[in-house]
Amino acid sequence: MAFLTSPDRSTDWILLNNLSLTTISGPSQWSNKPGSSLAPQPTLISVGIPFSIALAGGTDHLPHSIHYGNLAKLVQKTATQEKFGCTEHLAVAVAEAALKGFENEGMQDVYVVVEKPKALLHAKSAGARVVRGTNSRDGEDAQFDQILVKDLELTAVIGIHPWEREMKQKVTVNLTMDVARWDASSGSPSGFDCGALVNRVSEVRDPFLILSIGKMADVFLSKHALNSSYQTVEALVTSIAETALQPSDTTTPPCTAVQRITVSVSKPSALMFADSPEIIITRIPSDFALTSASTPADKKEGPETAVAAIAFGSNVGDRFVNIERALRMLEVHPEVKVLETSFLYEGTAMYVEDQRDFVNGAALISTSLKPLDLLALLKNVEMEVGRTPTFRWGPRVVDLDLIFYNELLYSSEEVDEARGVKKLVVPHERLKEATADCDSKSMIPQFVHPSMNLSVEALLRRVTNGGRETSLRKVVPFIRSKSLSTSDGRKEEEETPYWVWGERTKIMAVINTTPDSFSDGGDHAALNDAMRFVDSFIISTTSASTASSASTPTTAQQSMVDVIDIGGHSTRPGSKEISPEEETDRVIPVIEAVRSSSNAITSRTLISVDTYRGSVAKAALEAGADLVNDVYALTREGNDDILNVIKEAGCPVVMMHSRGDAGEDKDYDELGGVIEGIRVELGKKVQRALDAGVRRWNVIVDPGIGFSKTVEGNLTIVRKLGDITSPSLSPSIKPTPTRSLGSSVHSVHPLANMPVLVGSSRKSYLGK
Repeated sequence: MAFLTSPDRSTDWILLNNLSLTTISGPSQWSNKPGSSLAPQPTLISVGIPFSIALAGGTDHLPHSIHYGNLAKLVQKTATQEKFGCTEHLAVAVAEAALKGFENEGMQDVYVVVEKPKALLHAKSAGARVVRGTNSRDGEDAQFDQILVKDLELTAVIGIHPWEREMKQKVTVNLTMDVARWDASSGSPSGFDCGALVNRVSEVRDPFLILSIGKMADVFLSKHALNSSYQTVEALVTSIAETALQPSDTTTPPCTAVQRITVSVSKPSALMFADSPEIIITRIPSDFALTSASTPADKKEGPETAVAAIAFGSNVGDRFVNIERALRMLEVHPEVKVLETSFLYEGTAMYVEDQRDFVNGAALISTSLKPLDLLALLKNVEMEVGRTPTFRWGPRVVDLDLIFYNELLYSSEEVDEARGVKKLVVPHERLKEATADCDSKSMIPQFVHPSMNLSVEALLRRVTNGGRETSLRKVVPFIRSKSLSTSDGRKEEEETPYWVWGERTKIMAVINTTPDSFSDGGDHAALNDAMRFVDSFIISTTSASTASSASTPTTAQQSMVDVIDIGGHSTRPGSKEISPEEETDRVIPVIEAVRSSSNAITSRTLISVDTYRGSVAKAALEAGADLVNDVYALTREGNDDILNVIKEAGCPVVMMHSRGDAGEDKDYDELGGVIEGIRVELGKKVQRALDAGVRRWNVIVDPGIGFSKTVEGNLTIVRKLGDITSPSLSPSIKPTPTRSLGSSVHSVHPLANMPVLVGSSRKSYLGK
């Protein structure tokens, strides 16, 4: 039944399974033998009819159903009374005869599968599946006919283990290929012919499976394909799909092109106590950047909706505000949706180095704009933000480049005055630079460059000598909402403050303006007490001056902390819930006092507000806070507004892992342990924020030490802190490269390479 169709559960089915006949329906496995191309062959025919048997079942009266005995006789007569040039022709003939023969009984649709067990030397069977009827053209099942290859058994060297590289093992392949509907007027008389495909595949490096299907000719491996260098089934199954989907040459009827393919590959010998591991994929030509032979890639303008990668950079004025403004202009365009953003990186300018360092990043967008129209939009945004013409490779207020547009290869040197576009090359030539590669790597590391045939990750390794030759620095800016609301960019000396990740560990001081926090409850509830604590962070240092011949000691002040976290609502287990107004009244006076401090160092210190409420976060940011620290990771029930507050403010946010009450729900066994539990649960919340428009560079994650964790769980977090933000916990499992930009969206773990806040001080697990 599964091989016949995926049944519609809303109706009943009448099936005729594997009627065994002898037919003349195309070439046999020995078709090279003289006179054998249309020889009689064993054939299995299955028929499926969607038909309600409610009346027959209720009355126990056969005339209210379809007599399967009569159906079998009709199929036998149709299949054996004439010669058919191909399997598709036989399947269509059976379907049409059934519809005509049982029209009075109410048959409206029929599914027919024809299999020939002896069609291929190395497969259980090959055949075709067709759907015909009065309603079938409206359903997905009937959009195409299907060519089937079942249980193709091959031997190949494949596997990651040393012993798998020493001898061949069996692999089993199943193929289901969608092709245009066959009919006598337009279909190829001999069925699908991919002789050109056989020749093309046999010439490529490390070839694999050669598919010759429509004529039901044999399926072979070329001699060197048996010595495949594939280590994974994933790579083999992907390569099979890509080869089968390659466009036909001009000598092959266009109706026989494969429109979609489902490939399964299994290794029966791989596991001792299982039948086999198996990989099943479904692909279409656009997944491999394949285009029709009649539509060259350099002429293609793009589909109705495309995924594009945009790189951006700035080195004039407030670089971070310039970038954020440009992105917001793209977001409000009705034909653009920002899907993902990268991290931000600061790096030396290329080619003309005597200028300020650039801040660079990238974004994935979906758009209905064609490539040239999209480029025109990018240029317009540049002008709106304030870019003015300079010399080539010179300073730029903002620079927006179209890096990828789906899998398109496009080159246009023509001047388009209407769009203001002079040149467009996709993929962008800038991908040869480390900055563009690094921008894209945080979103689409496994996307394969359409012409260079290297993944973005591999390109980065190439241009940076394996990562050893890069001056790029990952950064996070602390944009204040007032900066985004002003029309003129600030001067360079007034730029948004930012951190460079990796230089040193940053220190956060915590001030709880609450009477009941677990560590300092009541100590800083009064404003004077809170400010005395803030002043204690400032220390004086003495050094010898060399400005004159005499050594004169000088005194300077510096802060022991990098950011002050101010909270007005206790998260201690059993703490009392307070109103948003009371929480606001607790934290705002302290924020304002810090910002208005007469000590310049104190007044410039970064401030974090510890809250899960949107109204409190908004008030705090307007009062001078720089980031938000949310123990519920922007998902506390009834407080959905905080996500929009963060997005609109453009500020960083600390997203902590928690499960509600900090003292409960500490079991992570079902998720594979506390580390994997954090990756799964916090990862979903981070992805939700990214999907809502929070920038990737603005996210800091907190594993939530002491929140719904056992003592051993807390210790595991400390020991394996790096695992939480690792791209993968299974380094032996290599990610699979993809040629589809669309499928690259969300291909990276949400926590991968995120900066981490560790709130471990004064927690009760210490010392146990």
